[in-house]
Amino acid sequence: MLRILIATSLVLLPVGARAQQQPTPDPTSSAARCLLAGKSFSVGATVRASSQVDVCDPTGAWVASDKPASGCFAADNFYSVGASSNATKSLIETCQVDGTWSATPAKD
Repeated sequence: MLRILIATSLVLLPVGARAQQQPTPDPTSSAARCLLAGKSFSVGATVRASSQVDVCDPTGAWVASDKPASGCFAADNFYSVGASSNATKSLIETCQVDGTWSATPAKD
């Protein structure tokens, strides 16, 4: 009886240990991130990071792109295309697809 108990525990012990193992992450599949103004962006994100719209490439660098921007920066915050904010009491700014802000007079 004791032999069966010992044999069973030796057989089941590696199964429990195997179930607790964490898979090793594949270093080639880890997603790169691009940084801009203290914000982190995924690969493929498009942002006006300079004089043109740039895209975050798989190496984590910003490269020039002809794609539309996914949003605009203002005061170190990121806003989606179409977002509006009151720049002043008389002006409303709207985020454009090229990553810039357009100003229109506020309605009274």
